Amino acid sequence: MTECVFRRYESDDELQYLESEEEFEEYLEAIAPYIGWIVIYFNSLEEHLSDFIRETILRDPIQDERLDVFLSDMQFAAKCKVLMHLYGQIIESCAVKYSHEELTELEKMLLECAKRRNEYAHADWIDLRKDNYVRVKSQSKKRGVFHRYRKFEIPVMEVDVEFIDNARHVLCEFHDGIIVQVMSRETP
Repeated sequence: MTECVFRRYESDDELQYLESEEEFEEYLEAIAPYIGWIVIYFNSLEEHLSDFIRETILRDPIQDERLDVFLSDMQFAAKCKVLMHLYGQIIESCAVKYSHEELTELEKMLLECAKRRNEYAHADWIDLRKDNYVRVKSQSKKRGVFHRYRKFEIPVMEVDVEFIDNARHVLCEFHDGIIVQVMSRETP
């Protein structure tokens, strides 16, 4: 993945705009499905976080709606943190087969998903530059405003889609494994 950072207006000198509207539309048509899959898989991943928080905290499905009061206002990172803490407590108190190191790796994977998704969701696709550079972040600092551009190419986008989709499966397997172990310990 290629990235570059420019001060405000430097990017206009360094990264030239596409030469035609047709080139712009052709590129966006080619990448739109990948952006769509990123959003679809990430939204599903976030819903899994909510479901697993519910399942880990509650034993009564009637209470789900009350917990949703909190979950609906939480962003991905907060849901991730809460679920990782819940899993950590289970690992600590229930002698399950998972370790805190495995939990840390899962958390890193989930946070990487959020980072990748955010670059797609917040990219300024209309400001597409030559060589497929797109502004993914702007930051104000003491020395000025800086723009970070990322080069988006289909092979890299395919990897990002696969990464987020795979993370959903890894999370589900981890959750199912923990829940099965906890439930088997609770039944006489």
